[in-house]
Amino acid sequence: MLIIILVTVVVSYVCFVVYLKINHQFRTSTNLLEAIIVGDGSMRASSKITDGALAEFNQVLNGITQALNNQKQAVKEQQLLFAKVIEQIDVAIIATDNQDKIVLVNPSAEKLFSCRFDEVKSASISRLGLQHVGQQDVNKVVEFELKKYRKKVYLHTDEYLLGGQRHKLIFITDIQRLLRNEERQAWQRLVRVLSHEINNSLTPIASISESLQLICEQDLTLLDNQSDLKEGLLVISERAQSLNMFINSYHQLSTLPSPVKSLININKFIYSIIALYPDVRWDIKGDAQLDVFIDSQQMQQALVNLITNAKEASELNLELDSTIDLSISWQILNDKIIIELIDNGSGIANLDNLFVPFYSTKSNGSGIGLVLSRQIIMNHDGDLQLKNREDALGVNASIYLPLTL
Repeated sequence: MLIIILVTVVVSYVCFVVYLKINHQFRTSTNLLEAIIVGDGSMRASSKITDGALAEFNQVLNGITQALNNQKQAVKEQQLLFAKVIEQIDVAIIATDNQDKIVLVNPSAEKLFSCRFDEVKSASISRLGLQHVGQQDVNKVVEFELKKYRKKVYLHTDEYLLGGQRHKLIFITDIQRLLRNEERQAWQRLVRVLSHEINNSLTPIASISESLQLICEQDLTLLDNQSDLKEGLLVISERAQSLNMFINSYHQLSTLPSPVKSLININKFIYSIIALYPDVRWDIKGDAQLDVFIDSQQMQQALVNLITNAKEASELNLELDSTIDLSISWQILNDKIIIELIDNGSGIANLDNLFVPFYSTKSNGSGIGLVLSRQIIMNHDGDLQLKNREDALGVNASIYLPLTL
């Protein structure tokens, strides 16, 4: 009986010890798995057992925890990288949920739509004027009207899954400046080629002129020949002068220097220009205290070109003994300074060729004024837009300049 009692006690003690170890192992494993579920990768399974199946099981659990922890850290680093890329990229990115509510707006989109993410978060995408985008996939160049400011952009949409539901991504790339820079570079290359070809034609013209002069000096008795030779010399001379003026005019586009900006009061700047046109009756509106950061000489040249065009267009519709009326105003709108010049002319018949070099509807026009004006304004990080008036005959020329330095 004593042996039986002793054996029973020993077996019971061993079972109790085994039970405690197994219970401890299960509790440790449970706590570790719960920590993994909630994303806590700091816990580790610990046991005094250094070998056997339980030791191997603890090693596997610790390995899983470490692997998940490393993966979580990698995801955080990737998210940080993506966040920095989205913040610095110049493409406007807007993300919406399955109900077309805004859930993400990057800084480029904030700048494009002149808003802050806090202001439009959870608002309908129609708040940004993109209600038509949420209804279909878009992958094309479109023209946006952003609070009276038209801009040509490349619009692309895509989808992503979140919580098993489809959400939309909208990418908007401002290609207007890129297109115009490419256009300007193409015209610059063309001007250089034309300059080369025209210079090649000037050399033989000069040679012929010298030969004709020698003939004219040798034969002074034949009056008819002298008259023909002198007339030929005059034609050649006029042609050479005309070609030279042509080259100098278009050479301005390819050699336009970078603007040297300074802070200028708009009111004084405008009045210094309109003083050049005493025969015009002006309607002037604007904040007399507003300053703008520009190259005054270059901007004066751009504005003089626009005013001259407006004045000449208004003269065509001018009645007898009437005065030319022009309107000029400036204001701040959407972090931009807008200078508007309005005339009473007949309007623009062909808007497509408006900024094409060599193209002019004037008999003595060079076709360079508007192109040069727009290039000067673009070098100031601004834009020039011309459109026909809707309320009456005439043209509305709008100069957009950045408000900040």
